[in-house]
Amino acid sequence: MDTMRRIIALRKELGERVIIPAHHYQKKEITDIADFIGDSYRLAVDVGTSNAEYILFCGVHFMAEGAAVLAKAHQKVVMPNLEAGCPMADMITCAQAEQTLENIRNKSSREIIPVVYMNAHARLKAFCGQHEGSVCTSSNARKILEYYLSQDKGVLFFPDQHLGRNTAVDIGLSQEDISLIDKESLVPMGNQQAKVFLWDGSCPIHQEFNVRQIETLRRKYPGIIVIVHPEVNSATAQAADMKGSTEYIHNVVSKSPPGSVWAIGTEYNFVSRLAYECTSQGKTILPLETSICTDMSMTTPELLLETLEQIRDGNIESKLVTVDRVVREDAKKALQQMIAIVEGGTLHGNRGNL
Repeated sequence: MDTMRRIIALRKELGERVIIPAHHYQKKEITDIADFIGDSYRLAVDVGTSNAEYILFCGVHFMAEGAAVLAKAHQKVVMPNLEAGCPMADMITCAQAEQTLENIRNKSSREIIPVVYMNAHARLKAFCGQHEGSVCTSSNARKILEYYLSQDKGVLFFPDQHLGRNTAVDIGLSQEDISLIDKESLVPMGNQQAKVFLWDGSCPIHQEFNVRQIETLRRKYPGIIVIVHPEVNSATAQAADMKGSTEYIHNVVSKSPPGSVWAIGTEYNFVSRLAYECTSQGKTILPLETSICTDMSMTTPELLLETLEQIRDGNIESKLVTVDRVVREDAKKALQQMIAIVEGGTLHGNRGNL
């Protein structure tokens, strides 16, 4: 393809000035030319180690914002398509988070700490930084919740109620310990003295998976192993054999024995690419459902080429992703708190940025 040849030529011309991180949910034609691939946490780790002048982020907007929060002073973060967003990230505003936290604190006998899932806008990460809270990811949500709960603190978890509920159940909390927030009144619909309060948000892609799909595949493929992302609803998570982040799913399935049969409940571009990678190992990898994230698919080779040309020509302003300085500083506090809890490190410690 002429577009791909031109991309390769431009990347060679630009050299180390540009790095291209790509999320697991990007199409294969994008991941094939990325410098590294991962989930939102892994990309933050890898981007943080780069000194490239331009970070050409192939994902959705909140991910590029995260890169901008952690970017060094000389670095610029750009996206091929600034319209690539995330419906779940849009399900809560800072004003709603502020009022909800205040309402819960007015009723609860515990200190309440806000914890925001990585899949959220920078301003909501900054909100958590302002209130001594933390960011979490699907791979470390359990450690973050356990940290605060062990101190007899409560947690306001947002925007994804399903990751929050699945994690709380894994820890051993009862349904009485978990309370869903009413998005109209911004108060808990259940126990006012719960330990975990969940914002009523969700990923539309992961809500397409259900128990019936799992049961159908189990009948057709005896011995199949079902692994899902923890953004699925609790019934689906409990019906599966395993659950974890996209990075976790990738590692587990890639390292599984030859000839094993898997059903995966997450975005289809990722499942399709993983199936392709494992073809030579004789594994059978099936999607629970062909569920495609249209926002992730908004990054195309044509737009990637256009962005590289704009970088070469010094005309990249229309593709820049920026974060206000105050927002960036507060968001970094929440990210730093996550690292301190999970790894005992800092943003600029021995492990580098994040």
